[in-house]
Amino acid sequence: MKYYREISLLPNADIALYFIWQKLFQQIHFALAENKSADKTSAIGVAFPGYDAVKFALGTKLRLFAESEQLLEQMQCEKWLNRLSDYVHVSSIKPVPGKVPGHACFERSRMVSGRGTEKVAGHASFMHTKLKGNKEKLARRRAKRKGETLQEALAHYADYEEPQSKLPFINMTSQTNGQNFRLFIEKQIKEQPQQGSFSCYGLSNTTTVPLF
Repeated sequence: MKYYREISLLPNADIALYFIWQKLFQQIHFALAENKSADKTSAIGVAFPGYDAVKFALGTKLRLFAESEQLLEQMQCEKWLNRLSDYVHVSSIKPVPGKVPGHACFERSRMVSGRGTEKVAGHASFMHTKLKGNKEKLARRRAKRKGETLQEALAHYADYEEPQSKLPFINMTSQTNGQNFRLFIEKQIKEQPQQGSFSCYGLSNTTTVPLF
């Protein structure tokens, strides 16, 4: 990744930061989807410089990375973020520093909503979540596999404790069905940079972006 743009979320006394994240990232997703390649992937990746796993926060900046200036220009970031001009600031396109302290994958974590929603002032919202593979899903799979009723399969998992986790997330709306969902984001530090493509959310579990 040789070039980047930085989008800063501006402080606003009337609007919570997590709500600005929601509006910003929805537009970024639209822009990336509009510019996707034939295989429905994106050549542009995102990074969250202020990501904090301890505070469950995404910070106040979003970076867009690409191999060329042209790719970032074609995205037309200003056009997509025009309605948010009072809430975000978009930098010019800049070269990535020659030496960076590290690399990371920012990936989508596949989770389903659980109990205990909380919001932290100045941070993206987060909540306790249930990892995929919860009791109901396990029971349905067992019922199909063993020929049991759902009630019998649920009884088998009566003492099953569903694992809990916390990760920052952004509230999103699906382009395909209009349903609302939470996009959980996980950061994985990598020793070496890895080239590749990204999803139309700018996320990947294999392709890295620079950390600086």
